[in-house]
Amino acid sequence: MTMARSELRRRAVRAGLLAAVAIVYLCLVGMVQAFSTRNIVGGNLPLSRILLLLPSAVAASLAVRPRVRGGVTMELNMGEAAGAGASIGLIAGAAVAVGIGIVNLIGQEAVRGVFNAVTSALMLTLTLQRSTVVGTAILVALSTATGALFALAGVLAPRLRRPIVTGLTVVLLMGMLQSVVRVMLVQLGLATQWLYSVTFGGLTYLGAVASFAAGMAAARLWALRREAAAADAAERAEAGGRPRIPRAMLLVPVGFVLLALPALLGTFLSAVLGQVGIFVLMGLGLNIVVGYAGLLDLGYVAFFAVGAYATGVLTAAVNSGSSLHPGLPFLLAVPIVVLIAVAAGLLIGGPVLRLRGDYLAIVTLGFGEIARVLVTSDWLKSFLGGAQGLIAIPAPTMSVGGLHIDFRNPQPFYYLALGFCLLAAFVSWRLANSRVGRAWNAMREDEQVAEAMGVSTVRYKLLAFACGAAIGSLGGALFAVQIGSLAPSSFVFFISIQSLAIIILGGMGSIPGVIVGALVLVGLPGFLTEFAEYQPLIYGAVLVAIMLYRPEGLIPNVRRTRELHEEEVEQDAWLEGVPEPAPSMTLGEAVE
Repeated sequence: MTMARSELRRRAVRAGLLAAVAIVYLCLVGMVQAFSTRNIVGGNLPLSRILLLLPSAVAASLAVRPRVRGGVTMELNMGEAAGAGASIGLIAGAAVAVGIGIVNLIGQEAVRGVFNAVTSALMLTLTLQRSTVVGTAILVALSTATGALFALAGVLAPRLRRPIVTGLTVVLLMGMLQSVVRVMLVQLGLATQWLYSVTFGGLTYLGAVASFAAGMAAARLWALRREAAAADAAERAEAGGRPRIPRAMLLVPVGFVLLALPALLGTFLSAVLGQVGIFVLMGLGLNIVVGYAGLLDLGYVAFFAVGAYATGVLTAAVNSGSSLHPGLPFLLAVPIVVLIAVAAGLLIGGPVLRLRGDYLAIVTLGFGEIARVLVTSDWLKSFLGGAQGLIAIPAPTMSVGGLHIDFRNPQPFYYLALGFCLLAAFVSWRLANSRVGRAWNAMREDEQVAEAMGVSTVRYKLLAFACGAAIGSLGGALFAVQIGSLAPSSFVFFISIQSLAIIILGGMGSIPGVIVGALVLVGLPGFLTEFAEYQPLIYGAVLVAIMLYRPEGLIPNVRRTRELHEEEVEQDAWLEGVPEPAPSMTLGEAVE
């Protein structure tokens, strides 16, 4: 059923105004100008121009999506979608043009007194390095065309739309990560001149076309593989057989790639991946507490601090700033650190056993702040160094066949972090598919029902806090030996938000999702120095977008996805006054 013209106009105007607000905001906070130096394709498509057109593209593609009204799907045809998208792009571009005119009318100096980011360089970026009239007209035209094209893509069938979106995403990533890709190609002895421009630094036109084609081909092959796998699984389920290729065999090539990465990436990029490994551990630990058990913990940085300071105290030398200096080897200290973290998890989990939801989040936030205050207090200054922190934390070392390995160096540290991450992922996987994991699932779905059916919620809540604290402390231990010194300013509330953002982006309850979330939210800003200043803003935008449009995450847990969709169906049923559907899973089913 087609949509009424009046509703379509209202939706287009609303989306266009939202896109305009987003563009103006990105300009005023300085993001557009900050990204103007990174070229994506040649010298004609810097990241700043993509940022100017991105709100129009996103708004247009979302505005033309089918809507369900009273059980009837309201869809747009190609002409209506193109018109709506063009209107959205026109409104957004016109708003930017009006803003440029206002700045020129008032004067840049007067505007800069309020908005520091409004500079001559920004005005040149907005006018595409041309005169004000010509550049503004071109910008409005590009915004209009972008809105129309992405609106058309929004009404295409998924089998056609996904390859196009994947191809564009690959082009964008190849342009943004050119420093990484170049280093890898050079290490492999492959030529890069055809892929990246020596003059401008972005993709060449040939490289852009090749990247787009590779992305489309990969998306199509992945879709075909999923269809074939689904058909094969259905056929073998009927026959009572097992899949031809065990899933464990698919991990072999992934393992080879992980082992070869430090040799391909070099020192700096290996250091970034080491930082990613620390936050993978944080994400895996918090995933147990939030994703498996459904306990919203906003003070998770406390366990990170416990692991770091316990490692610093147990391994530090005489001049570390602590009166305790047993000088234990790192690998011998790690089990003790884990036990201390488990005790801290039980200590924090005990007082919050009867709390749920927002109350639990507020109390755990308080515990996180208490941990930060304790490490700076005079009471523990002789042990933890007070406001000065700990220094001279020794690096883990190993000698193999006369070869001395210092794990503080980025490439050996990567392997140490990789080993810890594999151990934590294995423990998380085993817990998720065990009786404990099923009890956590029952608690997350309905704690009262779980308790009525014999699940000891007190016991399993404490177990969730203990396991989460143990894995999070491993991240703190790695952080301590990577930096070599500790300061209380390193353990702030933002670390908890960062860890929570990782599991929300990747998918709650999903181990691969945690890894992807850490790569996106920690790895990309590490590879792209322009992002460092805007990390909190980007995290907030990502969280809002994920919660609105993909609440299950990028790589969701199957059971968690089913729960979310069942909740949506129940809400729709309540609004429409029809009976709610029966639950599709029983309490004792295993986590998928």
